[in-house]
Amino acid sequence: MRFVAARAVHAVATLLLVVTLAFVVLEMLPGDPAGIAEDPSLGPAEQARLRAALGLDQPPARRYATFLAHALQGDLGVSISRHRPVRDVLAAALGPTVQLAGSALVLSVLLGWLIGTQAASRPGGLAERAVRTLLPAVDAVPPFWLGLVAILLFAWRLGWLPAGHLASPTPPETWTALLVDRLRHLVLPVCVLAIPGTAPVARHQWSAMRRELRRPWVRAALANGVARGRVVWLRGTRAALLPLIALVGLGLPALVGGAVVVEVVFAWPGLGRVHQSALLARDIPLVLGGLVCVSGAVVAGRLLADLLSAWADPRLRRPGGGAR
Repeated sequence: MRFVAARAVHAVATLLLVVTLAFVVLEMLPGDPAGIAEDPSLGPAEQARLRAALGLDQPPARRYATFLAHALQGDLGVSISRHRPVRDVLAAALGPTVQLAGSALVLSVLLGWLIGTQAASRPGGLAERAVRTLLPAVDAVPPFWLGLVAILLFAWRLGWLPAGHLASPTPPETWTALLVDRLRHLVLPVCVLAIPGTAPVARHQWSAMRRELRRPWVRAALANGVARGRVVWLRGTRAALLPLIALVGLGLPALVGGAVVVEVVFAWPGLGRVHQSALLARDIPLVLGGLVCVSGAVVAGRLLADLLSAWADPRLRRPGGGAR
C-alpha cells in the first residue's frame, strides 16, 4: 500500500506541474483569447461584459485557482471558441482518440515484441538486421511526413484505403459493412502511428532477450532437452517482461504526441485535432481541459506500468525501488 500511495502522489504532482506550466505559457502568449479585443463588432461595453462572463477580467492567479477548484469537481469550464462545455467537447473526441492510440499501442508492442524476440533467438538473421539498421531509420521519420507519404501511395495512387476521417460520408446500412468501413479508415493512421513506435520496443526486447538467453538456466534447459522454441518464446519472454512493461509506460508520451500530428494529417476527429484548433484560437479553457485529459491518461499509463513492474518483480516494492 505504501508503494501504491507513493506512486499515486507522484502521479498527481506530475499532473499538477504540467497543468501549471501550461497555464503560465498560455498567459505569456500575445493577444486576447479568441480575439475578443480585435472584434470590431463589439463595443467597449460588450467586450467588458464578455470578458467578465468568461472570467478574463480576473488576475491570472485567481483564474488559475478557480480553474483548479472547478476541475477537482469535474467542471473544466466553457470553450470560448465552441461555446460548449469543455467536458462535452472532450467527451465527443475521446472515443476516436482511444480507438487510434489504443490500436497503435497494441500493434507497436506486438510487432516490437515479435521482431525483438526473433532477432535475439536468431543472431545474424533478417530480424536482427532489421533491428540494427531498418527500424532506427523508421523511428527517425517524422510522423507527418510518413502520413503524407501513406496517403499519397495507398489512398491517391493505389486507391486501396481512404485518405482520412473516421468513416465514410454515407455510412453503410449493415453493421458488418459499417465495421469494415471503420477498419479501412483505421488502417492508415494506426500504421503511421504504430510503425515508428515499434522500433524502441523491438530494440529493448532484443537487448533484454539477449541477456536472458546468455544466462546459465538457458544452457541448462537446452542441455536437458527442452525445445529451443519453448525456452525462447515462453520462459525467456517471461523473464524479459519487466523492461517491456516499463517501456510501454515510458512510450505513452511519445505515442500521445504522435497521435496529435496523425490526427491533424488524417483529419481524425480526436483530442489531438481538438487541441490543435483550440491552440490556434487560444481557447484557454479547452486547451487546459484537453491537457488535463491527455496528461491524465499519460500519468495513469505510467502509474499502471509502475504497478505492473512491481507485480512482475517484487523487489521493486522495497524502499529505493531496486533489487537487493
